[in-house]
Amino acid sequence: MRSPKILARIAGSLYLLASVCFVAAIAIRSSIEGSGGGSGLIDRIRASTSLFRVSLTIDLISGTFFLLAGMALYLLLRHVDRLAAAAMVVLVAIEIVVIYLSDINLYNVLTIATNPAYIQAFGAPASNALASLFVDAHANGLVIDEMFFGLWLVPLGYLVIRSRQIPWLVGALLLVAAMSWIGQFLANLLAPDLPYVFEVGQVGGAAEFVFVVWLLIFGVKATGAGPCDSAPSVPARTR
Repeated sequence: MRSPKILARIAGSLYLLASVCFVAAIAIRSSIEGSGGGSGLIDRIRASTSLFRVSLTIDLISGTFFLLAGMALYLLLRHVDRLAAAAMVVLVAIEIVVIYLSDINLYNVLTIATNPAYIQAFGAPASNALASLFVDAHANGLVIDEMFFGLWLVPLGYLVIRSRQIPWLVGALLLVAAMSWIGQFLANLLAPDLPYVFEVGQVGGAAEFVFVVWLLIFGVKATGAGPCDSAPSVPARTR
């Protein structure tokens, strides 16, 4: 049996690493892409090709860390409700698939910027427009993924509240975070010009940060249920 506290800290560490990598990748790409739209986009990427490659690699690593964090949380909380824990992992897996598919668009941008044949064939303006289209496609993928950023937190919040190994308030904050992310997804899709959507959406990130900090510092309370047991016990037969 693995120690629940150790498993909680492993899950928290993976969750934190995934989040840090995700934010770092976005920050690096934003500094390269700038706000100039399609004009000069290829030139900016070509001037920082290595940095752009690093950001894409970090993004993919972030997804891997997050999937592993979901698996660690499954092992930690499956004794509470195995079906809810399985649903959590499935939603995490879908979230990562969407991220990876969105990252293909960034790889396409890199290919256009580093292969002179595209500029020769389409010309600089058309190549910049095509690269901008792929950048926008990646951003659209992240908007869709906001729904899954929230959905997976619903079973997680339920499991945390039911487990009684972590304060119920932390689980309640996760449910608030779920509603925040789903609300941000709906606002971006249905009312993209609505002000302060991004700022309000950060409630979700703040609540998740509280959960990660709790896992890293306090872990979970041990219970007699054996959250990391590999198999349930079989009751003895009576005559």
